[in-house]
Amino acid sequence: MTYKKSNFILFRPDSGQVIANLEAAYDQWHEARRTLASLPTSMFWQPKGEVEYLAVKKGGYDSGTTKGVRSTETEALYDSFVAEKALAKSRAAQADALIEQRALQYRALRLPVMLDKQGELLRALDIEGLLRNDLLVVGTNAFAAYEVLCGVKFPAGNEPTQDFDLAWCRGSSVSLARLAPDSSVKGRKTLMGVLQSIDSTYRLSRKKPYQAVNSAGYEVELLAAPSRAPLPKNEAFEPMVSLVEQEWLLCGKPAFVVVATQRHRACPLYVPDPRWMAVHKLWLAKKPERNAQKKPKDARQGQVLLDACRYFLADAYPLDIDFVLDLPEELRDLFNDWAQAAQYEPPNS
Repeated sequence: MTYKKSNFILFRPDSGQVIANLEAAYDQWHEARRTLASLPTSMFWQPKGEVEYLAVKKGGYDSGTTKGVRSTETEALYDSFVAEKALAKSRAAQADALIEQRALQYRALRLPVMLDKQGELLRALDIEGLLRNDLLVVGTNAFAAYEVLCGVKFPAGNEPTQDFDLAWCRGSSVSLARLAPDSSVKGRKTLMGVLQSIDSTYRLSRKKPYQAVNSAGYEVELLAAPSRAPLPKNEAFEPMVSLVEQEWLLCGKPAFVVVATQRHRACPLYVPDPRWMAVHKLWLAKKPERNAQKKPKDARQGQVLLDACRYFLADAYPLDIDFVLDLPEELRDLFNDWAQAAQYEPPNS
């Protein structure tokens, strides 16, 4: 099946500005929260006998480290910490209010939204520096970002889902993300650490060690391409690294988009190149081991995303000869089948 351009519903003309304003507010919030995350949890004066020492706690379980006796230098360090933390909190609160205001405008236009629990997870991953650097959002949850990129409502593909798929991308070209943090910072949380900071009931599935499940049955899966193995030793997840199809999602140009959640928060989405996601989905629809119930949805998503790229992303993500020649043989055949059905001839670069 192929989709005509008329099957897609264009966003209202003012949608682009509303989306850009929401992303700008999120960037302010993200910067403030990253600053807060980089600061010690607390700093205080600790008496020992007749002398006071400056103590610093870097986390909830930290008993505190002494920075020296009370002096002009330690008082200046303490004052600087108090001022910087207060400023970051103020900026985060201001950005929160701005996000709510702009998300209300966003929702009024009926633009793509994410569930709040998904938004909470992705914000936490972004603050920690995992999203946009180590992790990509893949699967159905990426389609809200693709609709925003195209500026249209898809006739199929962006369907509700009650699980969440992430792909490990560190070390690939995808990892060259904006605002990528210093990955060498000690104490940086793992994916499981972030999940449990949000909901302490998350546990790895014994039968599926690439999947974490909370007490409500919500599933978060971590996938990895063979080239990304092994993961860091402190990461609890054990992804299936035999999934060669995950390699394809590391190709091309990833995209970063901010959408609203149902309750007027912001949700960052870092997703694979839509062209590679499309042919990946078409391949999944043909994969013998794939759950038969998922195959029709995979086919719809692959078809609608290729048509969306054709009509709305020709400049940023061209379906041209260079792209076709970059495809491995098994994907090129699927693309050619789609192109023949769609009566599409890839242009020269």
